[in-house]
Amino acid sequence: MLTRDILEPYTEILMKHDLFEGIPAEALPNLLNALGAEIKRYAAGQNIMRMGRAPIVTGIILAGAIEVSFLNENADQIDMNIFEAGKSFGETMEGADLSESRMFVKAIQDAVILRLQFRRLYEKPACEDPHLWRFTLNMLRRISAKGIFYQHKIRIMGQKSIRAKLSVYLQEAPRDADGAVQRDMNQTQLARYLGVERSALSREMSHLREEGAIDYDRKTVWVRDEDFLAL
Repeated sequence: MLTRDILEPYTEILMKHDLFEGIPAEALPNLLNALGAEIKRYAAGQNIMRMGRAPIVTGIILAGAIEVSFLNENADQIDMNIFEAGKSFGETMEGADLSESRMFVKAIQDAVILRLQFRRLYEKPACEDPHLWRFTLNMLRRISAKGIFYQHKIRIMGQKSIRAKLSVYLQEAPRDADGAVQRDMNQTQLARYLGVERSALSREMSHLREEGAIDYDRKTVWVRDEDFLAL
């Protein structure tokens, strides 16, 4: 059972997650215990969830980072994303009440995961707890946001050229005032996310820099020509 003392090191990061919007910190222990929550630790490289197998793990990353991926029809690994502390995963599959996972999840750094059992919400004929009710509404919003993310991913994978894939990727990426996109993936991870070879991606990005469309370093991409995003 999770207590306030156990949760104390992670309370700040949990309260920033949109699943707990509108829920006071003092309500966390009772709410999380009602959802069968537990804190699990995974070493870097350890599998958290395997494609085609049970159980489905739904969790919030309290520390470290994970990689979420799947295999396409050619058995090539396609990265969906890299998730770091403060992000969540697995809620769409558990929300759909699937019996086995449709993606791979592994720790790429030593990770601490708050595992949740969203299925417990289905077992309640009515919800009299206002905090649990608010959590349910927040989860619906979260699943809707994930649906938008997957639509974006499908758009990327539907592009035929690396240039077009990169353009679609940058269209949705948050940018600051000078057009900078902070990279949360290294070049290898980005190539896998886009479904292309790393060397081919590096060549195309180099061409785009020579053309003045973008500039970049290891941590940032700057969009210099807005027409590039209109591809």
